[in-house]
Amino acid sequence: MSDKINFSKEIIDVIAKQDSTIGITGSPSTTLDIEIDITEDKKTERALGQMVFVMLNEDGKDVLVIGQIISVETQNRWHEDPSFKGVIKRHGKLPHLSGTADNRIATISVQACYALDANEPMGHILGTSPSTGENVKKMNNDVMKALVKKHEKHITYMGKVYGTDVDLPLWFKHFDKTNNDELGANDAYHIGVFGKTGSGKTVTASYMLLGYTKNKNNLSVLVLDPQGQFYNDKDLLPPRGQKFEDRVKASGMNFNKYEITKDVYLPGDKYELFGELLQNNKFLEEAFRPLYTEDKIEAAKNVIVDYLRGRSNKPGFNLGSITDSKKLLEEMLKRFLEVKDDEEKKIGFSKYVYGIFGTKETRTRLQSRIKSISENIDRQTGILSKWNNALYLFTQKKEDNTNKVSVDDIVDKIVNNNGNFVVLDLSPKKGEIENENLQALFVSIIESKIVEVGADLFAKGEKANCLIVLDEAHRFISKESSDPRIKEFTKEIIGSVRTTRKYGIGYMFITQTIESLDNEILNQMRIFSFGYGLTSGSELRKVSEVINNKSAVQLYKSFIDPSSNNRFPFMFFGPISPLSFTGSPLFMEVYGDISMFS
Repeated sequence: MSDKINFSKEIIDVIAKQDSTIGITGSPSTTLDIEIDITEDKKTERALGQMVFVMLNEDGKDVLVIGQIISVETQNRWHEDPSFKGVIKRHGKLPHLSGTADNRIATISVQACYALDANEPMGHILGTSPSTGENVKKMNNDVMKALVKKHEKHITYMGKVYGTDVDLPLWFKHFDKTNNDELGANDAYHIGVFGKTGSGKTVTASYMLLGYTKNKNNLSVLVLDPQGQFYNDKDLLPPRGQKFEDRVKASGMNFNKYEITKDVYLPGDKYELFGELLQNNKFLEEAFRPLYTEDKIEAAKNVIVDYLRGRSNKPGFNLGSITDSKKLLEEMLKRFLEVKDDEEKKIGFSKYVYGIFGTKETRTRLQSRIKSISENIDRQTGILSKWNNALYLFTQKKEDNTNKVSVDDIVDKIVNNNGNFVVLDLSPKKGEIENENLQALFVSIIESKIVEVGADLFAKGEKANCLIVLDEAHRFISKESSDPRIKEFTKEIIGSVRTTRKYGIGYMFITQTIESLDNEILNQMRIFSFGYGLTSGSELRKVSEVINNKSAVQLYKSFIDPSSNNRFPFMFFGPISPLSFTGSPLFMEVYGDISMFS
């Protein structure tokens, strides 16, 4: 006798015990949208958002169809009759007809179908529209648990079906083949979490990331954090006081967090980056003043970069090897004042001064400024502070003389080692990183290195299997930005999302607006999560293009502002649940307490 569990029979047995009929299948219906006539005794009960199921017979098979009610309509032919409109206008309701003759028609968006003719329920696509008169019942946790019993250890619960008490099963698969008893998608997913401030998108994204931590033997996660919310572990999980870090560690993943300006040293050969740091923190304007135009500031940056690159021709010199930052500044200023070769003697100035200004008067003025700084270097506290702050990002030791970690170390944790969860704080610090331009530059260095290593692994027949999370992605991804650095990084990300899925590298974009992401990025996404608030004309058009289901979009538009009831509804679209393989969206309210998460 076989001990193999007959999951299909268990589902059928559980369904047979249910007495929760809400209506019967009606007309017209299709294989994707089923009309139901709500029964008299259920007509005053909430129907919108309810998850329901119906057992059908197709080709001699028992087929379980699951969906959500995405619209409800009241019909009364007497109220629709033009001859009765005048009566209603004068006398109000129609005796024995108003209310009594009402028919409520609901539309079910089919989300999943399972054939129950084998031991295990198999995914199924309806081959014909359902017959009328079949009982449609409300979903409950008993049926739901029976349905996903085979995969229960892989299931994550982070909320309830919208407007119900039914827990919605989700799964967060890693990006390689199933192994180590962890489900794999065999493909990397790009993910978008969208919602206005207060919509709950950060909590939702945090729940999703905790779902991914269940893949500790196969996956690593890197969070690029421009506001420090993940680094400071602030308001990520409800209620307040709950620590995201503790939950990650409890999953078995290693948790590390680094502050880019203190704990990480940048590659010592990134002289262009050093120049941009000096440009950003106003060193150039203070040291070489007056620089009246942006092109002069850019020119000042370029001559510093050229000087440092020239120094790097000597073995052992790079920005990470500097032990005396003031000495390097003194040496640079001294060289700017020197006239060395024949070409410089011919023009009367160093090539560095010549590269900034175009007239003899302005070059002479710059020479005088540099000479004044050089002769009074110890009194130039503002200039020294800005120079030191920028150079500190490349030094390999912290102020307490302990070691920093390198960008390569972080990439190695993410790409070459499974089970690491790393948060990298990019938030602004006074005098250091003060705008999205340089956040984008830092992210670009790390992201390009991950892609490079991922490509090497792919060439060997292996996968990186990592998820890169960009919080507040709109800050440094925008093709419309006037900032060339952000535009350049946006191009890099667009190129990456096209190619990195095969490397096993997925991206999660957390942002307030879907419009902030380029269409190329949206086209590559597989999983979407839409919170409250994307209902302006252009935003809603984008949502509609993704979902392509008018009734579902109408249900999304009906979401109530979470600030009014402290409930956080979301519409999910994509392969995020055992119930979502037909391409219809799922509607959910995320838990308001992490203790319910499992």
